[in-house]
Amino acid sequence: MDPSEKLLAWYAGLRFGDLPAEAAEATRTFIIDTLGCALAGSSAPLNTELVERHLRWGGAPEATVLVWGNRLPAPAAALLNAAMIHSNDYDDTHDPTAIHVFVTLLPAMLAAAEGVGRPVSGKEFIAALAGAAEVTIRLGNSVRDHIHPGWLPTTVFGAIGAAAGAAKIMGLGEARVLDAAGLGYAQTHGNRQALLDATLAKRLQPAFSAQAGVQAAALAEIGATGPRRLAEGADGIFELFGGGRGDPEALTGGLGERWEMSRISVKPYPCCRSNHGVISAAEEVREGLGAFTAEDIDSVDVWVTRYSYSMVGQPFEIRQNPQVDAQFSAQWTSAHTLLHGPPGIASFEPQRVVAGDVVKTLAERTRVHIWEGGEGVPDSDAPFRLSRVAARLKDGRAADVTHERVKGSPEWPLTNEERRAKFTECAGCAARSLDPARVAEALAALEVIEDQPNIAPLLGMLTAQAAMV
Repeated sequence: MDPSEKLLAWYAGLRFGDLPAEAAEATRTFIIDTLGCALAGSSAPLNTELVERHLRWGGAPEATVLVWGNRLPAPAAALLNAAMIHSNDYDDTHDPTAIHVFVTLLPAMLAAAEGVGRPVSGKEFIAALAGAAEVTIRLGNSVRDHIHPGWLPTTVFGAIGAAAGAAKIMGLGEARVLDAAGLGYAQTHGNRQALLDATLAKRLQPAFSAQAGVQAAALAEIGATGPRRLAEGADGIFELFGGGRGDPEALTGGLGERWEMSRISVKPYPCCRSNHGVISAAEEVREGLGAFTAEDIDSVDVWVTRYSYSMVGQPFEIRQNPQVDAQFSAQWTSAHTLLHGPPGIASFEPQRVVAGDVVKTLAERTRVHIWEGGEGVPDSDAPFRLSRVAARLKDGRAADVTHERVKGSPEWPLTNEERRAKFTECAGCAARSLDPARVAEALAALEVIEDQPNIAPLLGMLTAQAAMV
């Protein structure tokens, strides 16, 4: 038996009572965090046009489009909600594999849950979502040390996890869950060129995987079969994405006992995870220097891991999409933090990035280096860890800060208050005005989602009262 079959068979039989408390709590946390990201992302460039185009195409009213409130075919709703979730790059990251986990899983599984024609309880949903996250991460872990950096692990493995998750929510049983996962693998995709060119396609790639997951489960339901040897097959994950190498133990070791999904991080800043250590270190440098202006700065140097350098280390320039250019620039994020403090959602608005000449000037002067050595911690174990920022002022004052933890990770978690503040901030950025009382009511219900007899009504609480027609 292929190790992926063993993993998926375990998942197909998973129930809420099988979850340890930390896995259930983590899943609840990321449901809230991911939905919040969708609310904020609804107002990001392109999403209004995406929704309007899908409304024009129409189709069966199966699943809810967050914020807008319209109902569309389940694959379309999954795509639109996933695009919103990823638009501000504010959604979770599993740091060791660099996978954004819930951006593909949650919208696919919510769309599936709305289409099954029966209530899906909070406990059932948490169990299915936690297990789908575990499947996705274990797939990524199996080739983590060998995968070519040009692949986007989120989209490569997200389609498989979303397909299995949607199938489980639909109650298809073990054989059809395996078929759905195989059909997800048949649709797997995801290169980094859109990211490197700072195009809006980057935020759509996880959405394609969420849509593929819903489609895969629906096809499995009507009898379409999918490949089973996803890991060790001649053209399986180990061969194609691991260069012929892979770790079967990563797929099956400690199933039900060791929960990799408990290691996912909440993002405190709406930008590439590679910039998070840079931002927190720069904030400490700013505090250490005391009062200063941009004109007082003599030099700024930033060090990041080799992996992070490939993501955010290139010279800052404004191209087609200023928001993405800034989100994926260690120069820009460190400069903004030194001059104004950590950037929030509004900081990355395209017009603000273009108009921010003082930040742009400092960013262009900032030097970014690859951290060599890293005190024995290889990039494969900590691709975002070990960020260093050093700044010197013309009057001789200097500060040099290294962070070996990344804020939002299990080693440096956000507080409950910080997570709630993030959700509220996100809701306030929605493309359509949301009633604050309804948002607060939704948050309170989500915080005890395991007690909900049916999760579907919660989605309606996160839409504008007047839906588009």
